[in-house]
Amino acid sequence: MKFALPEKYTKILYGMIAIGVLSLAGGFILAADRAWLALLSVGYFIMTISLVGLLFATIQFIAGAKWSIVLRRIPETFAAPLVLAAGIIAVVAIGTALHLNHVYEWADAKIVASDEILQHKQGYLNVPFFIVRLVIYFSAWLYLGHQIRKTSAAQDSAKDAATKSKLVKFSAIYTLFFAYSFMLASIDLVMSLQPHWFTTMFPVYCFANGWFGAIASIIIILVTIQKNGGLKDVNEEHLHDLGKWQFMSVVFWAYIGFSMHMLTWYANMPEETYLLELRLKGVWKGFTIGLWMLHFVIPFLILLSRDIKRAPQRLVKVAWYILFVSFLDVVWVVYGSALGHAGAENKVNSFPVGPLEIGAFIGAVGAFALLYFKAFAKGNEAPTGDVDYEESRHFHQTF
Repeated sequence: MKFALPEKYTKILYGMIAIGVLSLAGGFILAADRAWLALLSVGYFIMTISLVGLLFATIQFIAGAKWSIVLRRIPETFAAPLVLAAGIIAVVAIGTALHLNHVYEWADAKIVASDEILQHKQGYLNVPFFIVRLVIYFSAWLYLGHQIRKTSAAQDSAKDAATKSKLVKFSAIYTLFFAYSFMLASIDLVMSLQPHWFTTMFPVYCFANGWFGAIASIIIILVTIQKNGGLKDVNEEHLHDLGKWQFMSVVFWAYIGFSMHMLTWYANMPEETYLLELRLKGVWKGFTIGLWMLHFVIPFLILLSRDIKRAPQRLVKVAWYILFVSFLDVVWVVYGSALGHAGAENKVNSFPVGPLEIGAFIGAVGAFALLYFKAFAKGNEAPTGDVDYEESRHFHQTF
């Protein structure tokens, strides 16, 4: 059985995309530097949600999880919007190569010529190699995502254990490649915005935020599909497990965030400390502290409730909130990095979230969802050919 998103939702998604395009267009007219950062934030946000969403599916395959089989097609399809992320990041990379933006200081020959540290890093931080790395990342991600989805679809007719074994192999390859490629992509796209600053915890922090937003996206998509008559075999027991995954993501982000900042404080190295120094000045101080509250305290207290995790309409509201906060975290990382650029000191008194960023978020969600549901509609909504499908249908909680 296939699921097609109702026409009324498609119209809403096109409207959301229009809001995003108009917001970015207005941004490029009124404040081009900020608009480039917004564009990078959107591209990285979509990339992260897509990759981590697919990772959730590959982990289920590797672990031999049976509870999630009935809803497995949802995370499997997360690779589809990667094309959009690739396009957006390609625009930023080309703009950098043509000197149309000042996003990456290491791409400016004049700055590099007067900076000894950047000269030492030039072997890695240079535009041609930067673009080559991005092409390798996205090509591999798209290929593996396509193979996982294709093999899973073949299982519907094959209905054998051999196909499932093949899925496990592709999942293992993707998971291993993801671990290294996402780390490097986060360093290239985001950490290199502050080329003098570094910490080995940064890619893990980005992953934790991606996990936070990806689980929320899975919940939103599941509830939307069920609301429109799809995935009837998914019950409140499966939803409850997703709610627990979401609760875990809140705690995981807090643990990684605390670890990164605690180690920075403990080591007290100038190369690391100015990450927080910059973000604790002016209006950015309120934004930073507020984000910690929004990211951990509020969702932690809400998701303690067992009832909320088993109620679709209540859990989906929490998921929408979490998805937006996940985007705010990307803005905190990307825009905050620009505070370290030459001549940007006065930006600590410029609040980083306004109509441009909110409009960009709306457009990103609309474009992601449109590509996602078009891909989802091409195959069966559930892997009924999986040998353990019936067991998954009758999954129930023991506590």
